[in-house]
Amino acid sequence: MCEASNLSELLDYIENTVDNETYLNYLHEQHYKSISSQEFVRSVRALASAFQNRGIRQGNTVAIIADSSPFWLITDYALQCLGAVSVPIFDDISPENLQHELEDAGIRYVFVSTQTNYKQIMPFLEKMELVLVKDIEAKGANVQQWEAFIGDNLCYNRPNIRADDLATIIYTSGSMGLPKGVELSHENIITQLKDTQLCFEVEPYFKALSFLPLAHIFERMVMSFYLMRGISIYFADDVKSVGRLFKEVRPQVVTAVPRLLDKIYTKMHERAAQERGLKWLLAKAAFYRADHKDPNSETDGVTDRLFARLVYSKLLDAFGGELRYLISGGAPLSPRVYGFFYNIGLPLYQGYGLTESSPVISVNTPRFNRVGTCGKAYAHVEVKLAKDGELLARGDSIMRGYHRQPEMTQEAIDEKGWLHTGDLANIDSEGYITILSRKKELFKTSTGKYISAVAIEQKVTASKWIDFAVVVADNRPFVSALIFMDEAECETLSQESVQKIVADVIFKVNKQFNHWEQIQKFHIAKQSVSIESGFLTPSMKIARKKIEARYKDEIENFYRSES
Repeated sequence: MCEASNLSELLDYIENTVDNETYLNYLHEQHYKSISSQEFVRSVRALASAFQNRGIRQGNTVAIIADSSPFWLITDYALQCLGAVSVPIFDDISPENLQHELEDAGIRYVFVSTQTNYKQIMPFLEKMELVLVKDIEAKGANVQQWEAFIGDNLCYNRPNIRADDLATIIYTSGSMGLPKGVELSHENIITQLKDTQLCFEVEPYFKALSFLPLAHIFERMVMSFYLMRGISIYFADDVKSVGRLFKEVRPQVVTAVPRLLDKIYTKMHERAAQERGLKWLLAKAAFYRADHKDPNSETDGVTDRLFARLVYSKLLDAFGGELRYLISGGAPLSPRVYGFFYNIGLPLYQGYGLTESSPVISVNTPRFNRVGTCGKAYAHVEVKLAKDGELLARGDSIMRGYHRQPEMTQEAIDEKGWLHTGDLANIDSEGYITILSRKKELFKTSTGKYISAVAIEQKVTASKWIDFAVVVADNRPFVSALIFMDEAECETLSQESVQKIVADVIFKVNKQFNHWEQIQKFHIAKQSVSIESGFLTPSMKIARKKIEARYKDEIENFYRSES
């Protein structure tokens, strides 16, 4: 067990215990190039020295606006060695939010790795003391190219870094307003690494495939865990390449978000439906079994073993065939999708957490796994339910607070140290946590009926045609919905065809709900849901209030005849 008390000491641990020639791997001209563990350590120390020579000191904030890569990690760890504070910024951030985050965090130094990101920060270049870039065209007295800047000097003055010192500020948007800066300490993150090690055993030969943004604390924490354990990390260059890279890399461990698993689930069912003759009959029976078998049942009969050999094994090949852990987080995972994948033999484990908790609060593991739940609390996390059913969490991984927002911090963390998650939950007698709904997403209609927006939205977006759905019901006489189509799937379709597809989807979904929960009216939105549009938060959650504000007139039209 690593006994580091801060991320600078974690680098010392890596230097002394890890020896991996394919430690960090990135794609260059469609082929992977490798950086060894010792090269990683040397690069971190050389960059820390160069940063210090340029004036970066303990407590200074430095923005990272870059694609996920080994160089993202090298930059982050160089800053941690100096006691500086890294501020990751999401790729598709709006200009308004970018300006707010740079000003709120007091950014005077920035690392940029793509031409698009450089274009984003051009309006702010004059305010920067250092703009470090890699492999892009950039000019200016304060601009430095990576290779020329980093140098060969590995010496720097190592500050005294306390466990509770600030390591990073991660900006997260709520459903409305400007982003809030979540302050996470070295202790917050180190605690998470130790708890993760207690839950998941990894071997030195393991390979991890990474395609989630490192600006998200989930992937960033997991990445530090990989580094600590010395396994090989392979970065995807594009989420569209993930299917190919699963087969090429053949990873043992992957972290994913539910939306990706939803799409894979839908495509698998579509392909099964296209089979003919005996193959179609076999696929139909096998898929029906996987969709309906209780995943928490230990029964595994002859039919299950037959399906596993003839059907499920081929489905698992799509993930490379060697997966030991596929961990889902960031948003609720549909119980049906979770059950299907677990029943076909995919080692899928759902977790739960918030940026404010660094992020993991609970997770299913190989030892303790109950499909449909978010698992048990991490070792250093204490959980309980408030009187209204809200999940509260307390422990060494809970944030220091919101940056320059003492009132918001007091609203989120009470006087006894409990973080109010904003999620309604159940905790069973064995400690398994089930998230029921966001407090703000459990709507009460004007007729007094309660509606779980997420449950309905998950059913609607199970269709390959629909990317996102936003249910409207709070203080309304009936349920309506804003529908956002999958642009790639609908590219060649007429508006009439799209309208009919949505109507058919909603007709089928409504059959699964009580009458008061059924969608009565819908509107097909023309804008896309993205961080750039403001409809998606940096942590990949729907900005419900912003969407409702943008489509206020359309929503009012739903109910005009009812008033």
